[in-house]
Amino acid sequence: MTPWERELDADERALAQAFETVGAFPGLRADQRAAFALDLLARKFDLSALKRAQRLARTGALISASLDFERVVEQTLELGIELMAAERALLVLRDGYRAARPETSATDGSFPQTTIEGVIASGQSVFATDPQPDPNLEQRAVTGLHVRSIGCVPLRARGETIGALCVDARAAPGLFTRGDRDALLSFALQAAAAIENARAYGSQARILEAIASGIITLSADDAIASFNRAAEKTFGVSAGTFIGRPADELEALVPAFAELMQTFRESGAVALRAETDGIASNGRQLVLEVRISPLDEGHGQGAALVFADVSANRALEAAHSAEIARAKTIEAAFSRYLAPHVVQSLIHNPASVRLGGDRSLATMLFADVRGFTALAATLPAERVLEILNAYFEVAVKVIFEHDGLLDKFYGDGLMAVFGPPRVQENDAARAVAAALDLHRVVRELNPNLDYPLKISVGLATGEVVAGHLGSSQRMDYTVIGDAVNRANGLQSAAPPGAVYCDQETYDRAGPIGVPAHRLAARIKNRADLQTVYAMFPDDLLSR
Repeated sequence: MTPWERELDADERALAQAFETVGAFPGLRADQRAAFALDLLARKFDLSALKRAQRLARTGALISASLDFERVVEQTLELGIELMAAERALLVLRDGYRAARPETSATDGSFPQTTIEGVIASGQSVFATDPQPDPNLEQRAVTGLHVRSIGCVPLRARGETIGALCVDARAAPGLFTRGDRDALLSFALQAAAAIENARAYGSQARILEAIASGIITLSADDAIASFNRAAEKTFGVSAGTFIGRPADELEALVPAFAELMQTFRESGAVALRAETDGIASNGRQLVLEVRISPLDEGHGQGAALVFADVSANRALEAAHSAEIARAKTIEAAFSRYLAPHVVQSLIHNPASVRLGGDRSLATMLFADVRGFTALAATLPAERVLEILNAYFEVAVKVIFEHDGLLDKFYGDGLMAVFGPPRVQENDAARAVAAALDLHRVVRELNPNLDYPLKISVGLATGEVVAGHLGSSQRMDYTVIGDAVNRANGLQSAAPPGAVYCDQETYDRAGPIGVPAHRLAARIKNRADLQTVYAMFPDDLLSR
């Protein structure tokens, strides 16, 4: 018993004693006017009305405090019995849901079904008190079941009747006064609102639980309203720890929460998407993709936060980027030793690299430093290596700039291929241009060397076999054919500062931009004189 109940009961007892004392005066009750006055005063000082009002306020607050549907129904039944001093209560919803206290009352026929259906259909309440039952109530409910007082009121929410609440008492006739009826109607309105809220929240909660992403909703007053199972799993926490707490406590899980919410509100509360860091309960660092959307609550605007843990994705992306960088590093390293297209084949399809080759047309280029053998005899080996590396640095760059394939280095010379594995119409022209540029870069390099260099270049065009040569354990990509031998012979025959090319190369190259002298020259491994075209780019500068 609460303090206000004890106080109210004491007042009622005192008032009853006062009326009893007054009514005990001899002849007072015999006087008709005196008896009427006593009854009028008793009605005017009916403290039970105040008791009902206070109890109604308390019960309304209790059922509105929960969003759990079963809990709200349970409290509605228990508080309905308490409010009306009834023995039993039954709650029926339009969708067929039934619950009662005691539970057997839901199915034992104590409450007339047709009356309940009538209340739900019409939205009108029905009350009956002994000895004159309401004509709208089944007589059997009052006499056959010995019910002395019964009330059935509609549960209305948002302008619709969603069910009915019935209470009864067999022990006390005339239980429901007009004040009782008004109290039960008011209580039913509050109960209906609480039931609808709980049912809506339950539907929302089921939807939230079914979503794989973590979802946290905030109320209009910045309290955490919901925290679904996916969010629990993401952060490793219990929803009960956060629901009902101030929203800023989410900073323990998302350090940038306050900043995100400020940006969201300053942008006019439009949808916001961001990626931020998070912290799980075990200290594990998270990478979160966050979406914040406005949430209309009717009486204000809240917010819905959707979290997707992309930590694994970001880790995979980082690993993938690292693998790509590693592959590029390996490719660059191997490209210094192997032909670029061979490296590409190894990376994309290692099984494609096999012994053998294909016939194709190619223009071969040989370039050699003239007189370097005698020069090397007078210099330390380290200095010889420095000079050669300086020369090859600029020479290889020229070959690549003209889309040539560097086949190999041999001593102080190099061999390049223009054509395979991707034959083009201008292979000969690009080879001639590369030969002329080789002389140019050597001239530019010489001022930086202690011993100026001179080179000679030989070019020849013809059919070759390009492919992998060697064994299954060690192979090289190279080209084999008469054009290779002719280009090598032309380079050996060319004097320092000259470019010698054969007839086929000259014809295919087209205009070359420098004078070409047609000569008959003897080259190694050829019995007859060979027609060659000689170019002297260094002589053009001395004119």
